[in-house]
Amino acid sequence: MLLGLGLSPVMVGATEVIVGNAPVELAGVASGLQSTAMQLGGTLGTAVLGAVMSAKISRLLPASWHAAHLPALTPAQLSEVQSAVSVGAAPVTRSMPPGLARVITEISHDTFVAGMHNAFLVAAAAALAGAVIALITKRGNGAAAGAHGGR
Repeated sequence: MLLGLGLSPVMVGATEVIVGNAPVELAGVASGLQSTAMQLGGTLGTAVLGAVMSAKISRLLPASWHAAHLPALTPAQLSEVQSAVSVGAAPVTRSMPPGLARVITEISHDTFVAGMHNAFLVAAAAALAGAVIALITKRGNGAAAGAHGGR
């Protein structure tokens, strides 16, 4: 629900700016380009933020695991643990002693939050850059030209 409330004004506003600045005869092309750009931006943004988060988890988790004096992991086990942590899950089982499960859960959650923090910083920088570009971009005269028959 929050995502919908937050994205609604952005998507409507972006469509209005892009299509509203295009000449009437090119409004369909402008709308198609705007839709394509949003789809590509969402896909690339998700991939980049996921990679930023994954890199932080891959860098932080082995050191945190070792610092907590937990049993050493094989590369395959480490990969499984990193996969679980990257989706916010702690790799614990019911058969683990409660103290060990608590330590693994704390490390997992701390590492996940650190990864999300980095991803949010990158997203905030991208949003700030977009806001600056939007503020310095001049409004075109496409709407006026379309209203006067392209003159």
